[in-house]
Amino acid sequence: MYRKLKMLYDTNCIGKEHLLMDGGNLVELELKEYATVLKKRLWLILLVVAVVCVLVGFYSYRMVEPQYEASNKMIVTNKTEEKKSVLSSDDMDMGMRLVYTYKEIIGTSVILEKVVEQHPELKLTVKDLMDMMVVDSVQDTPVMTISVRDYSYEGALKVSKAVADVFKSEISSIIPGGNITILYENNADPKPVTPSPLLYVVIAFVVSLMLSIGFCFLLEYLDDSIRTDKEVEMVLGLPTLAVIQHFKSSDFKARGGSVSRRSPVEPPGSGKAIVNASD
Repeated sequence: MYRKLKMLYDTNCIGKEHLLMDGGNLVELELKEYATVLKKRLWLILLVVAVVCVLVGFYSYRMVEPQYEASNKMIVTNKTEEKKSVLSSDDMDMGMRLVYTYKEIIGTSVILEKVVEQHPELKLTVKDLMDMMVVDSVQDTPVMTISVRDYSYEGALKVSKAVADVFKSEISSIIPGGNITILYENNADPKPVTPSPLLYVVIAFVVSLMLSIGFCFLLEYLDDSIRTDKEVEMVLGLPTLAVIQHFKSSDFKARGGSVSRRSPVEPPGSGKAIVNASD
């Protein structure tokens, strides 16, 4: 509709003043036309959204293999000669400083090569461990978390336990001064962390809805045809005096008439013939 209004202005069928006077509520008019475009092609929008959501839902439920996550937490404190029943603030501060260093070391090949060497039953390489493992720390605490993702929860649990055990035994020879306590976790009822079918379907719904609406407006923008007498009045600036409805050959034969071969009836889909006259 915007293109038709622009054509009306460019061809000087009516001037600026007439456009503003005749369409004083031009913004409101365009909003109504946008709603008309969406209503006219509502079936297309619903079809695209439904097909995309069904395909994405089927893919996420049936085609994507679920992954599970297992994690172990490690508490890092300052290593002292004498045993203490209560940790002091200095021990905690030292542990927090060590956490940032440990977090960088645990993901290096120095530790992971030891894991591969000491646990051949895992049948993993250093690169596999790097891709599976994520090391994170809780802010302002001496707690470090090793998370491992695998296609089975048992496999992820074995890898996370192996990495934690090897790191605890090897880190003292690299950076002495820290004491590590491992908190092993075991989820009795593990659930996959990926994929999330509901999230995928929601994203597919939003994206397909936006694309289908944009495609509908693109089709309307490329369509220069004029179908109604109101559009004729808007584009030409002339009043419509009469509208000749489209007739098919069957309409003439039903009334006992005949169709001339020299003046064939307009083919179906040609629309209406509209007669205009200037003042």
